[in-house]
Amino acid sequence: MIPEPCRFCLYWHTSGELQRDISKYDIEKRKMKGLDFLKRSFGGGVEIAYLDNAPIGFIQYALAKHFPGVDDYASGPPSDDAVFIACLYIINKENRRKGYGTIMLQKLLKELGERNYRVVETFARLDSENNPSGPLAFYLKNGFEVVRQKDNFSLVRLKL
Repeated sequence: MIPEPCRFCLYWHTSGELQRDISKYDIEKRKMKGLDFLKRSFGGGVEIAYLDNAPIGFIQYALAKHFPGVDDYASGPPSDDAVFIACLYIINKENRRKGYGTIMLQKLLKELGERNYRVVETFARLDSENNPSGPLAFYLKNGFEVVRQKDNFSLVRLKL
C-alpha cells in the first residue's frame, strides 16, 4: 500500500493545474492506475522504504516521458535517455536528515546501473526539503551536477 500523503499525490502524473473538485477516491484510483502503468512499461518505478514495519519513504521513477508534469518546469525538459526521479520523499519530518533518503537513492542508482541505464535526472528545489523530489543540496552531496537552473528548481543529472 502506498503511504500517505504519496497515495493521494498526482503531482507528476498531470500537467498544469489539477481539478480542485476531484475526490480522494478518484485521485487514489488515478494514482494506482499510473503506478500500474509504470510497472508494466518500465519494469518497476516505485519503491517504499520501511523502518520497524512502518513506511517512512517513497521513491517513484521512470523515463521522463511517463510524467506529464515535467513539462511544467522552466529548467526542463529532462533528457530522453535519463531515468527521471519524480519523487524521493521521506514522509515524516522526524525521519529526515538521518540518511534514509541517501540509502534509498543509492539502492535505486545501483538497481538502475544493473539494468544498464546510464543517466539519472530530477528537478531539485533550491530552498526547501518539503517537495516531491527533494532539495538541491541532497543531490549535489550525492554526486549530481546542475544541468540547468531557472526559477526555484534545478535540473540535476548523474551519470552512472
